[in-house]
Amino acid sequence: MPDDPEILAEYYRIRAPAYDDVYARPERQADLLLLRRHVGSLLAGHDVLEIAAGTGYWTERIASTARSVHATDVNAPPLDIAKDRDYPRSNLSFGPADAFAVDEITGSFTACFAGFCWSHLKLADVDRFLHGVVTKLQPRGTVVLVDNRYVPGSSTPISRTDSAGNTYQRRTLTGGGGYEITKNFPSAGELIDAATGHGVEPRLIELEFFWLLTFST
Repeated sequence: MPDDPEILAEYYRIRAPAYDDVYARPERQADLLLLRRHVGSLLAGHDVLEIAAGTGYWTERIASTARSVHATDVNAPPLDIAKDRDYPRSNLSFGPADAFAVDEITGSFTACFAGFCWSHLKLADVDRFLHGVVTKLQPRGTVVLVDNRYVPGSSTPISRTDSAGNTYQRRTLTGGGGYEITKNFPSAGELIDAATGHGVEPRLIELEFFWLLTFST
């Protein structure tokens, strides 16, 4: 099945009930512990716009330290799951939003978080995505981005690479539905260059299974 934004949205809409299974993999627990600590610290006290919040795994953790969080996603079913999580500080709001239309979101934000969104962007769309993010933030805002590294034997194999350099994976959902989705794995240099093009003070942390990129607007 060809990959496009509608197909990707459909895939994650159907996959929503099982989305958090990826966070249960034993070999990834040490990395996830470090990521949760870093993300919580980086976003402490901020008014955070979360893009592509999905089922709220990171929303729950961000809300524990941030002053406020507005969690968005293009799909309603994952966001419905996110709304049912435990937020004892009552500092959350939710709303539908496309990652490329954040200008339509109301509110004032000092930070933005996007987890596992970058890898689904076509290479040609990265700058457009980052431009939308930084223009939505107050001056000297903080951008925090987290995503996968490719690890043979753990990551789903790459199914093909197109003429523009985008890589793809074939995914099969419970029930037999098959999808080919964009899944890019940027190098450290590509991440730093992209951040430098839209902000200052980029910092990259590379773990075994994940990377975390931060920069200021």
